[in-house]
Amino acid sequence: MFPPESEEGNVEYKLTLDSQDVDRLAGQLKRRLAEGGGEAVYLIGVSNDGRPLGLPDEELLRALGVLREMARRVGASFYILRVSDGIRGKVAEVLLRIATREEPPPTVTVVAMGNVDAGKSTLVGVLTTGRLDDGNGLARSYASRYKHEVLVGRTSAVSLRLLGFSGDKVVNHGLVDPLDEAEVYRRSDKLVLLVDVGGHERYLRTALRGLFSSQPDYVMLVVAANSGVQKMTKEHLGIAVALGVPVFVVVTRIDIAPEEVFRRTVDEVVKILKMPGVSKIPYVVKDVSDVVLAAKAMPAGRVAPVFYVSSVTGHGLDLLLKFFSLLPRRRRWDLNGEPLMYVSEIYLVKGVGVVVGGLIERGVLHMGERIWVGPYSDGRWAQATVKSIHLNRTPVEKARAGSFVTIALDRVDKIEKGMAISTRPLKAVREITAEVLVLRHPTVIRSGFSGVFHYKAVRTGGYIKEIDRGELMVGDSGVVKIELSRPWYIDGGVFVFRNGPTRIFGRILGVDGAPLA
Repeated sequence: MFPPESEEGNVEYKLTLDSQDVDRLAGQLKRRLAEGGGEAVYLIGVSNDGRPLGLPDEELLRALGVLREMARRVGASFYILRVSDGIRGKVAEVLLRIATREEPPPTVTVVAMGNVDAGKSTLVGVLTTGRLDDGNGLARSYASRYKHEVLVGRTSAVSLRLLGFSGDKVVNHGLVDPLDEAEVYRRSDKLVLLVDVGGHERYLRTALRGLFSSQPDYVMLVVAANSGVQKMTKEHLGIAVALGVPVFVVVTRIDIAPEEVFRRTVDEVVKILKMPGVSKIPYVVKDVSDVVLAAKAMPAGRVAPVFYVSSVTGHGLDLLLKFFSLLPRRRRWDLNGEPLMYVSEIYLVKGVGVVVGGLIERGVLHMGERIWVGPYSDGRWAQATVKSIHLNRTPVEKARAGSFVTIALDRVDKIEKGMAISTRPLKAVREITAEVLVLRHPTVIRSGFSGVFHYKAVRTGGYIKEIDRGELMVGDSGVVKIELSRPWYIDGGVFVFRNGPTRIFGRILGVDGAPLA
């Protein structure tokens, strides 16, 4: 049994399909594709109440033929995920994707997190290039951003790698240069942006910036089979859960872990996923059918699929790649609002000038558009012009919400990470009111406690000005006022306030003494 069909979302049940009704059905498919950000799943042979009644083989083939014609009319590609037995016939599960070049392919963002030396960068390198690791970190260099990361074998910065699919086939693996983002972008009908962040505790600030600024659909928690669940494994899982981002687990290095060590690691993974406050349902993925079910369950965040892989032997990588190809977009972006983008990367390009990178959170940015950048430390905003926009290293005339872009700016002062780009000056905020939960702290928190405030691409100093209940300890929640070291644009949402071992999770209620609109 499937859950009853919903009028909203990108999943459609059809007991059968009539060739005489293709025009109406094509319109319905177009709506489902829009709901899924360019992807839809059709279950043929399933009634609206979720019963898998099934169809005889010949009737199922005719229904699939009608669905192919519907896909052709709306410009969508067509992939059969699986065919299974129903009550009185066969049930087919079909994935459809918009295949036109007028809009960017559906893009899912996944942040790779986990303890240092868990094999995150190696795994990202193997997934994106299709080249297995040699056991000495060869594949890790494909995901590294700086020379010192290759030399010492540790990721210290945020690295972005693009994984492209045509159906469930990996586009990267068929290219001469599998890391050529422009070519991957042009040839794919589905993209997965892999955000690789450092796992060492000293790089937590960078990991938080990568997580907050990318606003991911999912977190991939990587655990090494030979070393098990570590301190930062739990830390990263706790942050993902606090932010409400669904998590799946990849257990790596299964080729070098003795059987008893591997089993102990799996038991530890299951234990932390079931911990109070995490409360996930572990689901070990063993075959393609498990992959399909796991991908469908991910957006709800209740189930945490678990994969066993080796970047050296290739074990389990086929199932993980299939999972990535089927992962649905979770986030819905406001395409109609006024444009907003936070600056997470800054480059000075010879012959071009200032180039900034970041995620467009709202609206659509156009080349040649007049924009405002700020706030600066004195609260002012500066006007500039968008000279060019690049999406996955491909020049475009415009880019919409949900896209990671680089933008060349004309006539702009010095820019800092965390500044915002909009079509008008926005409110510069110096003080926030927030509901907080103390995740970690060795003693008691009182007014005057200082730390680092992480919000989207903003990373700034601040201190707790007031606490409604006077003081806070681990596990306590309350309402606080935090004064920031300089003004920023803040429009609500969640943040982390940290200082050494202290971790405070918060949700913004108001700014500068006024509640959020």
